[in-house]
Formats: sequence, C-alpha cells, structure tokens
Amino acid sequence: MSSKKHLDLAVAVPCLNEAENLELLLPRIHAVIAMYGLPAEVYIVDGGSTDGTVAVAERLGARVIRQRGTGYGAAIKTLFEEAPNPYIITLDADLSHHPAIIKYLYDMRHEAEVVIASRYTSQGHADMPWSRLVLSRTLNTLFRWVLALEPRDLSSGFRLYHRRAVAGLDLRYTTYAVLQEIVVKAYCKGYKVAETPFHYRPRRHGQSHARVLAFGVVYLRALAAMWRLRNSIESADYDLRAFSSRIPLQRWWQRRRYHIILDYVGDRLGVLDVGCGSSQIMNGLPQAAGCDVNPGKLRFMRRAGRRLARASVFALPYADHAFEVVICSQVIEHIPEDDRVFSELARCVAPGGSLVLGTPDYGSWPWPLTEWIYAHVNPCGYADEHITHYTREGLIRRVEAEGLVLEGYRYILKGELILSFRKPG
Repeated sequence: MSSKKHLDLAVAVPCLNEAENLELLLPRIHAVIAMYGLPAEVYIVDGGSTDGTVAVAERLGARVIRQRGTGYGAAIKTLFEEAPNPYIITLDADLSHHPAIIKYLYDMRHEAEVVIASRYTSQGHADMPWSRLVLSRTLNTLFRWVLALEPRDLSSGFRLYHRRAVAGLDLRYTTYAVLQEIVVKAYCKGYKVAETPFHYRPRRHGQSHARVLAFGVVYLRALAAMWRLRNSIESADYDLRAFSSRIPLQRWWQRRRYHIILDYVGDRLGVLDVGCGSSQIMNGLPQAAGCDVNPGKLRFMRRAGRRLARASVFALPYADHAFEVVICSQVIEHIPEDDRVFSELARCVAPGGSLVLGTPDYGSWPWPLTEWIYAHVNPCGYADEHITHYTREGLIRRVEAEGLVLEGYRYILKGELILSFRKPG
C-alpha cells in the first residue's frame, strides 16, 4: 500500500476472475461516491485472477490488494489487515449488490459497528433461484435461532464494518462461513450489529464461486463451534441472555436473584454494581453505576446516560462512602481470595448504607449438586470458573471484620446465598 493519506471509507470488492463484471461495477461505484460526496476510495481484493481482473481494476481507478490464501474468508481477513480506513464496506463483484446502498450503509455507521445490507429484513428482497433462496433462508433462520442473534441475513456479504471492531477479531474461517463468524464474534465482544434492507439481484456475468450444497455443509460445520463461543462466559451478553434462558431452571434462578437484589436495594438512588457484567440488574436499577473488568460486557451495556467504568474490585475508582448501596453479585467466587476485595467494597458504602453480596454457599450440600448438574446441562457456563469457595459463616466473618453488620440473608434453592450488610452511622 502507498503512503498516501487514506480517506474515511474503503469500498472493497473481493474478486476472482471478475474482469467482465468490474467493467460495469467500478464506474457505478465511482459514480455513487461522486454523487453523494462520500469520502471513499475503492479497493479490489484479488484472489489470483487470470482473466485480467487486476488490469481492469487498476485502469478504472481501484487500488489492488493481493489476497493471502484462498477463499472468501481469506479475502476478508486480508482486507481487514491491509485497508487502513476507519470504515470498510464490502460488496460482491457480480452486480447483485446495487452500489447506491453504499450511501445507506455509510449513513448508519454511528448506529452499529457492523451494518448488514439485508435481503430478509423488512422491505428487503432476494431475486434468486428457489433452491438457493430456500437454503439461504433456512440456514439464516437456523443460525439466528441456535445462536440467539437478531440479524436476519447473516450470510449477506454487503456490509459496513468499523475497523476498530473487526481488526481485533480472531477470524478462523477461509470460506463464506466467515460472514457468520464475524457477526458472532462481534456480538461476543459487545459490538452492535444492525441491518438495512436492500434488493438482491441476479448475477450478470460469469458463474458464482459459491456452490449451493457445499455452501450449506460449510455453514453447518461452523455452527457447532459458533454455538460454543456464543454460549460461553466470554460472550458479552451471556448474563442478560440467562435471564431469558431456554433452560427453565436457569431462567427462574436468574429472575429470583434479580428480585432479591432489587428488594434489598429498595428506593435508594446512590447504587454501584461491582462486576455488573451484562446482568439484567443494571436495567432493573437504572440509577446504578456499574463497573467490570470485561470491556466487551461494558460495551454491550452502553446506553446514553448510563455510568460505566472498566475497573477491578481490587481497586475501585470511587471515593470513600460514595454509594448508599454497593452490590457485588456472583463475582467473588471467580477471583482469588483477598482481603482487598472486602475492604474496597466496604470503603465505598456510605454510613447507614448497605452492601449486598451474592455468592454460592459451598458449606451447604445443595450447591455442589446444583453445580454438577449445571456443568452437564451447560458445559460452556460458569461451573469451572469458581476458584474461591465461600461458606455463609466464613463470609459473614470476613465482611463484619470490615465494620459492617449483617442485616439478613436469603437463599436460592439453598445453594446461592445473597446477604445484606449495613454500615453503622
């Protein structure tokens, strides 16, 4: 790539032997850029064409990036590594993607980090052979349901990407499955994905490099790996999704915890949730500030007016006595035992305020049994992450050593313990 200063937007076309289509497509892209005054430059990502694709691209004013590896996924990864522009739009070379949609995608750049031109959202349309349409819609519906994703067109390659979001994704697939992989990994890191409708048109010249049956087989093989990631604790919305889990016991448990904690908080306004993650508790307590060490979960929970901070319970960035209530639920069992945890939590509680602390009680027989069952029902969940095991009596002693007094406690199925302590004064 040259040292020339780059514009805000890269419009990129992955290509393999598409010279005839590029003769029509590239002038249209340049015309759209000029008509709307877009700060864009055009790239061709060439996968080793032998039909003059590179010569056509250079003659028509496109920058050429030589693809490393083979397959559509390799082209996308090469593009993310090579194009330095803050925003990247990808579209197909076969004239099935109308270039005017580039303007629509670019105008949505502040709404989400990934914006998909969708055939299947409201007002979208796909003009394609029935066999391919049925397979495409079936696979997209299956992926949406299994992976609990909102976008309807996960296989559309007509997209806008924020470079800061996709540059850090560890992409593994060299096939078209990279399209689903990008969406899943973006979700897992807390980035937003949005759609805008468009009409898909039939290919003008040449043959598609995607084979219908092979296309479906590749996607199904990728689904299992993506399911494991989507349902792991690394997924930014793991906690929130548990609140509406398809597993009845997990759903009931999450909601029971939610109601107990909100009951302990009451009407008080000065609230801090330490280790807030993507818990529904933050939505139930809109007055609360939240902190967590996981940037993806904070990114997922961002809202206008919401106060979030990336911080550790070992060193909370708040003044002494800053909050009427400090919540720390399902955190302390995931970190090494350390006196600083309890001193920091107690320090932030105002005199007369409360500390609400939740953790499994390993001194009761029901919890080890519950944990064993949960590990088998959801092997991607938290069961293996509990590195410090507290008992009720031991935990009360630790907190009371910080000068707080036990007000009360409640259990969920005699396993999870939620305690409320008061700071005198």
